[in-house]
Amino acid sequence: MKNILPSIICLFFIIIATAQESRKFFYATIQDEVSTISNAHIINLNTKQGTFTDNNGDFRILAKPNDTLQVTFVGYETKNFVVGVNHFGIQENSILLKKVPIELDEVEVKKHNLLGYISSDSKHIKSEKVINAETLKLPYAGSRILTPAERRLHTATTSYGGIIPVDLLLNWMSGRLKKLKKLKAIEDKEKRIENIRSNYHILIQHELNILKEDIDRFIYFAESADNFTPFYLHNEVTMVEFLQKKSDEFKKLNPKKYN
Repeated sequence: MKNILPSIICLFFIIIATAQESRKFFYATIQDEVSTISNAHIINLNTKQGTFTDNNGDFRILAKPNDTLQVTFVGYETKNFVVGVNHFGIQENSILLKKVPIELDEVEVKKHNLLGYISSDSKHIKSEKVINAETLKLPYAGSRILTPAERRLHTATTSYGGIIPVDLLLNWMSGRLKKLKKLKAIEDKEKRIENIRSNYHILIQHELNILKEDIDRFIYFAESADNFTPFYLHNEVTMVEFLQKKSDEFKKLNPKKYN
């Protein structure tokens, strides 16, 4: 009995400590003096976990009393909000952000002899002559700059004067033309993947709930789908709907991580 009592006391304190460390969802709305703020960033400084507000300015995050939430948004002061016990009740929690005043650089106004008429004032305005390929009227001035893969493919396939170039025949017979087209396809694929990564990585992680270590794998999975078309990249709504469908398929293929 003497040996059991210390173990029971120790277990009791462990249970209390565990209960104190347990966290539950804290709900709140981010707003300023006029309206709610969507896409504001919230991070729990104690757990280093973060989230974003939705279109209505609402968010939820795991927290416990005395945790500090840091709220940031462009154009507003960063605010640290300490969670209290009463914040887990039935009342609505609201966090108010203050706008940061924007200071403009000082502008020096100099005297001039302009009258306000283009016909006369244009004679007094000095401008430096721009020198570039277009002003020099060089061949192909203003054309889009080709990527390395596009340039190699263009050189290998371009004919001059309507005559089929010998290089084109040699490249076709040697298989080099097929290789250049393959390199061009790989380059285009990398561009599409980088486009998705740069424009939708926040949506993929925080809205579609794809784990951070799986983001790149998910992007490759979505871009390689048979029903993916590059035209999706020019329509944000269509692209978001496509990624949402693919996230469901991706999670079903990885049931151990997404159950």
